[in-house]
Amino acid sequence: MNLVVKTHRPWKSKFIWGLILLVLIIGGWTLFDAGRHSAGYDSREADNEIQELMQTQAHLEKTITTLREDKAVLERAAQIERKAYNELDTTLKILQAEILEHKEELAFYRGIVSPKDSSSGLYLQNFFLSQNGATRNYRYKVVLTQVLKNSRLITGKVKLQFDGLLNGESKILELKDVAMNKVRDLNYRFKYFQNVEGVVGFPKGFSLLRVKIQILPRGSQRDMIEKTIEWNIEENKTHVGTEQET
Repeated sequence: MNLVVKTHRPWKSKFIWGLILLVLIIGGWTLFDAGRHSAGYDSREADNEIQELMQTQAHLEKTITTLREDKAVLERAAQIERKAYNELDTTLKILQAEILEHKEELAFYRGIVSPKDSSSGLYLQNFFLSQNGATRNYRYKVVLTQVLKNSRLITGKVKLQFDGLLNGESKILELKDVAMNKVRDLNYRFKYFQNVEGVVGFPKGFSLLRVKIQILPRGSQRDMIEKTIEWNIEENKTHVGTEQET
């Protein structure tokens, strides 16, 4: 029996296999790059395009940030403008209300100083009827005046009558039927002017059409004043400016 002794070098085998693998990788990459190049792909050009795209992205992100900041500034400015507009609108409405109030006061005092009809001293200067919060409750106000040259004390009564429809049928309600304080008539006593007012509550299903007012001076039926005032549904209030004399 012949014995053969061989030297074992494992590192040499690994080195050879590693070298083969490296050659295959390099060869494969070379073939791959050659294929891309033959197909028109240039790695340097691609790198340049990537750099340009990254720069474009950075520029767009910066632009977006700037636009967001501009948007925030504009929104804040719009909020300030809206607030200023609302404040001005509120102030304008207050001033308009004050002007209207002053005009009404001026007309009121003109009626005392120089009334249209100087033959009589007693006048129905104004009558107001407006909703008083509750659905069927209304506040009324009768404004009576006397010209300044007639400084005598006058007394008398005011009668109110409310004409309308109750569940579709004609209905006349006296003040005592609807007054919240159950009064029958309204008394007045003044030299120059007086406001006679109160609250009425209409029954359910009642639609007001007109208000009839009688002013009865004590001891002088000749100076009695009668007015019929149509109810303005749209404005929800009425006054003697829309009156019809009876």
